[in-house]
Amino acid sequence: MFTIPRMSAYEADKWGRHAVQAAIGGGGAIPGVTEGGGLAEVAAAGIGIFGAMEPARMDELIDQLLGCVAYVPDPANPSVTIPFKLAARTDQIEEIPTVGWLQKEAFALHVDFFKGVGQLFSLLSLLLQMGNSGPSPDAETSVSASPS
Repeated sequence: MFTIPRMSAYEADKWGRHAVQAAIGGGGAIPGVTEGGGLAEVAAAGIGIFGAMEPARMDELIDQLLGCVAYVPDPANPSVTIPFKLAARTDQIEEIPTVGWLQKEAFALHVDFFKGVGQLFSLLSLLLQMGNSGPSPDAETSVSASPS
């Protein structure tokens, strides 16, 4: 069993800005990502953002992300945890797919909120546009007789 608590808002934003800078510095074209962007832009790019980075910088950022992960050796005693790096070095994590899954889950925990917010803002924008298509509040209105 593993636990993945969130980074603080400050650390998550800093991590996001560093991820954007590393991706841009890697020379890859990432739609929707601009220099100086933060965690919201990392969310928009998705976990594929790491593919645009220099390998050493990618490893640093993934290590920072996995710094949130802890292995719980005994689920009956969840207060005892082992930091991810120590668990990995001592063969507590046996399967390679587990590492990828933990990376994906830690990434999602920190950025999925922004994806949801983006969808909410898109919906609000659509609703506001629909509301603007009607007459203005001070426009004259007419009442038509109902058919008899």
